[in-house]
Formats: sequence, C-alpha cells, structure tokens
Amino acid sequence: MRIIIVGAGVSGLSTYLLLEKLLPPILGKTTRKLEFLIYDSHISIPAGAGSGAGPIGNTSILPPTSIKILQQIDPELYTLFKSQGFENHAFTIRSARGYTLAKLPTTTTTTATTATVDQKEEYAISCPHAVLKECLREIVGRREQPILHGKVIDVELGGGKSPDGNQKPRVKFSDGRPSVEADLVIGADGVHSVVKRAVFGQEADEKHYAPEFEGFGGVGSFIKMDNSKEKKKDEESVPDIIAKQKSAVVTFGPTGSFGYAAVSPLSACTTLGWWSNWPSEEIPSPESTDAAQVQKQLEQRHGTWKDPIIQKCISASNTSSVYPLWTTPKLPHWGKGGCVLLGDAAHTLQATSGQGAAQALEDSVTFSLLLTHYLSESLQEEETSLDDFDDDDDQRSTSSHALAQSIDSATKALYELRHERVANIKTQTRNLYFGRRKITTLWWEYTYYCFLFLVTNFPRIGK
Repeated sequence: MRIIIVGAGVSGLSTYLLLEKLLPPILGKTTRKLEFLIYDSHISIPAGAGSGAGPIGNTSILPPTSIKILQQIDPELYTLFKSQGFENHAFTIRSARGYTLAKLPTTTTTTATTATVDQKEEYAISCPHAVLKECLREIVGRREQPILHGKVIDVELGGGKSPDGNQKPRVKFSDGRPSVEADLVIGADGVHSVVKRAVFGQEADEKHYAPEFEGFGGVGSFIKMDNSKEKKKDEESVPDIIAKQKSAVVTFGPTGSFGYAAVSPLSACTTLGWWSNWPSEEIPSPESTDAAQVQKQLEQRHGTWKDPIIQKCISASNTSSVYPLWTTPKLPHWGKGGCVLLGDAAHTLQATSGQGAAQALEDSVTFSLLLTHYLSESLQEEETSLDDFDDDDDQRSTSSHALAQSIDSATKALYELRHERVANIKTQTRNLYFGRRKITTLWWEYTYYCFLFLVTNFPRIGK
C-alpha cells in the first residue's frame, strides 16, 4: 500500500506518524507492504535528519486538546514540543481602552489527587508558528522517513478501470520527473491546494471553492524580554500578566486586534510573540511595505491603546512582512478518487481563530482512525471473498477494489464528522470581530465591547 502525502506541514506529518503506527499491525496480516512518499515544494530533508530551521513567522497557541493529541501521536513529539513553548493558564481579553473583558482558563479543573496519566491537566502552549512543524519533522526524521523535494502540479484521480484492476490516483511534478501512482493521496498542501484543484476541477479556481480573502490583514513578530534579576536598564522585563499569571493577552478595538504571548519557556531571556490583525478592503501586498511603513501603520492603528506592552511591541517592530487572511469556503466533500483533503486544504480558518494547527491535528487523528477501521473491516471481508476466486487477476481486482472502498468510506466519514465543527469555529471567529462591521463611532465601540464581554463570558451567545 503506497500513500503519498503532499505537503510536509502539521496535517501531513502528523497523519504520517499516525498511519505509520496504526496500519502495520493490520497490513502485517497480508502480503501488502506499506510505503510512504512525502513531498514538499519548499524543503528536502533526508531520512534521519532534522531541518535545522529557526523560529520564523508568527505565533501559534495550541489548545489543551491538541497537546493531548500530540501525546497520542507520539510521546517523543509531545515532550519535544512542550519543552520549546510556554504554558498559558489563561487567555485575557481586553479592550483598547484598557478594560479587562474576560479571563478565560485554558483547561478544565482536575484535582491532583484524582488525576491519572490520561487525565493529566494540560494547558495551551504558545510558540513560534514554525516550532510545531519543526518538532514534527524532527520526529519524522527519527523514523528514517525522508521528506522529498517535489512541487506537485496536478493529480489524476483514481476510480476508473485499468487492466490490472481499479485505476489509482497519480501525482505529477513541475520538473517533468515521471508521475507517481499511489493507493491514497493525502492533500495537506494548504489553502492554495493543488490536490483540492484536482478534486474539484475548474471550480476550485473559480468563486465556488477558491480561497476567499477574509477582509483582514495581519502582521507579527517577536521581541526579547529580560527575566533575570540583573536586568539592564534598556531591556524590557517580562510583564507580570505573563510571568506571574501565565496568560496570553488579546486586545480588541475599533481598528482591529493586538495579541501577545510568551513563545518560549521563562528563562533569563524570554521571547515574546505579538500579532496585529486589522480590517482591510484590499488584499495586503508584502511587496508594497517596508519595516518603517509597517511600524507607522501599527502606530496609526494601535498608538492610543492603553496597554504599555502593545506600545513596546510597536516601538521594537522591525518586520516588513504583512499577509492577507484567507479562508476556504464550505466544500461539499473533502475528497474522492483516492484523494483526501486535510487541514487548510479542506477548511482554511481565519488566522484570528487560533485554530488552524489544532483543527489540522484533529483531521489527522480522525482520518487515521477511520481509515484503520474501514481497512481492517475490508481486509477481513477480503480474506473470505478471495477464497471464491481461482484467477490471480480476479483476486487482484477484488483486492484493489476493497482498498479503494476503504479509502472512500474513510474520506466520506471524515467529512460527516468534522465539517460542522470547523464551520462553527469560522462563524464564532467572525462574531468576535462584530461580523466584520466597521466601528466608526464611540457608541459603536462601546457596544462592541459589551458584545465581546457577552460572547467571551457566555460562549453560547457567539454560536
């Protein structure tokens, strides 16, 4: 059984680790061998090697449910990731005028005397966006699984008939190398997914299923803060809300939002990640800005906001990277013809939701368990049915059909179990931004703060 994974990000690599663990016990009962081919258009990592990349990009905050998923995927992954991030016990929601609107715990309460290993209390972990991917690549490297450089430009769907049974999906590359056939192609290639384009055809590039600009721009970076007793005069201290209260902070105002959180364990020198999102009618272009212009725009949007940490982040800003926030419209399904879409390829959420990596992990676990279940059932049925065929060609055709049917069933079940959840997250995130309304008067601003108080303290209102 050959599985091709397009995209070496969170959903692609976590799915590899899960299937690499779950499938061998099932396939070991047959003559099938399990082979994975992981392709990424940006990197090539040989087996047994880590990528060695440093923290690049913005900040991610992984919720407690995702931390538990990491432990299920691989205990080494869980330990490695937790050692590189910061444990947040709460989210503090503030207004631009300095009012605290809500303080939300990041985990449910479990007493230490009754907690078991499975019930161990977990908290949200914040880290640079690249850290989770780097941890996954490190663990994949330890499994002696190479990540191959290859830009996939098209996928031929399976499902038709070939001389030796059911036609399998096949991926094509930009450099003209021979196409590669697989039993399953996993599209984990992001919002502008090539696999999604193959699944939906021309409609994937048109208004029906093409990525949508969410009407927001984003920018973010990191600053160093001194947490030592011998702090120099010109160095900033880690704020108490992080050092003592262990909270991430998100502030909302009439011109957007601004958030910050520690992205490394508290030590003598701690890194603080910050991010800003703002409503924009036009799609922001990274090429049209420089660091000074970005800093000026930050001052215009947030210069009067009361939180002094926000002002320190702005004054230290040296990034020139701005980015548009894209989402994926609701799709009627997440795969066919031996191809399945996971993570951003299936349901890109707003960056402001903070749920992109979390939902990618949930996709990976759900699909891996479903595929294992249906494949186990089909193999049991296959053992019975093959006894009725004397011809090798008939046996091979039946075997291929059973495998394709298992993949199709798992793909359909994934959509049924997951699509409403991600749709609800998208709706709730839009509600936090007042349905993307423009706030132009003081009356609307305070109405917005009242609305935020209600939807954060009484979540059912925001659904």
